Amino acid sequence: MPVLTAETKDLWRDFVGAEDLWFCYACGACISTCPASHSESPLLIRRLIRMVALGLEDELLDEDSPWACVTCSRCEEVCPMEVKPFELCLSIRKWQCKNDGSRVPLSTTEIYHRGYTQPVDKAETVRASVGLTDRLPVIGDDPELLEKFRAMLMATPVVNENSFMFEG
Repeated sequence: MPVLTAETKDLWRDFVGAEDLWFCYACGACISTCPASHSESPLLIRRLIRMVALGLEDELLDEDSPWACVTCSRCEEVCPMEVKPFELCLSIRKWQCKNDGSRVPLSTTEIYHRGYTQPVDKAETVRASVGLTDRLPVIGDDPELLEKFRAMLMATPVVNENSFMFEG
């Protein structure tokens, strides 16, 4: 376990909304509503909150789970302490990219190939069970639009400089 030092203990000041993280008492409400908490690499916002609070900078730089967030903000709707976990998650992403210019989140390749990160194609069964027809359209439904999207992504430095990750 890393030792808290003067350099790391105030890491929380680097994050938007982090002043509220001290009110988190790890009740799990955020995880109970999070669609990304059930993925192969689950987003466990409570864990991220503790990493920030404890100043675990190196561990946070290597953490991929913030990139699993689908930005639904359900976590904020149910948080009894109004910790703003969604805002913190987005702030962690920005901080990671700012502090590691070579970082290519694993979800970037999924976005490039499919146009989205979460398995939205699996929602058809759930939609049918509540009487909804068809699934919501996704960018991958339109090959021409997907190619334009890929070209836009390839124009960004992080994707262009790591193009080998997006081949195939």
